[in-house]
Amino acid sequence: MKIIGNGSILTLDDNNRFITNGAILIDNEIIKEIGETDELRQKYPEAEFLNVEHRLIMPGFLNTHMHLYSTFARGMGLTGAPPKNFKEILEKLWWKMDRNLTTEEELYYSALVPLIEGIKVGTTGILDHHASFGLVDGSLDILEKAATEAGVRSALCYETSDRCGKELRDASINENVRSVSYTHLTLPT
Repeated sequence: MKIIGNGSILTLDDNNRFITNGAILIDNEIIKEIGETDELRQKYPEAEFLNVEHRLIMPGFLNTHMHLYSTFARGMGLTGAPPKNFKEILEKLWWKMDRNLTTEEELYYSALVPLIEGIKVGTTGILDHHASFGLVDGSLDILEKAATEAGVRSALCYETSDRCGKELRDASINENVRSVSYTHLTLPT
């Protein structure tokens, strides 16, 4: 058991309780109790204590719309006239970039950087919509490896599109099917 305490707890429960000298008791990765630091320490003297030194303790955030690979678009210069609409943004920036992700290392670091940034602001889970038409097969495994190593829960899917041709469209469908079957989810028939 572990007590994380001496912090301000924002519970986000039905009553939006705020506990100024709060602590949480964790047993086998499950939050068992929330209360005052001194009370929980007295009640569970054998528990390991982690002093957060008056920092904020709150539930983790879920990012329900993420494109991990978009990290590589930061600072990316566009040539020619600026895009006038969403389709031009896709053509001049996003689609150009995702076709050029071609190595496992590029995919791994394109995921790891935003995962770490997310952790810094309290994100504990993501839903990622991925595209790397330069490397489709196994790409979701690479993203899963980065998320697992970072300690972020993830639900991953691959963009299904025929914008790069039918062969890559079919490869992206197969990547989703392979990934879903690997995670032991049931596909509708």
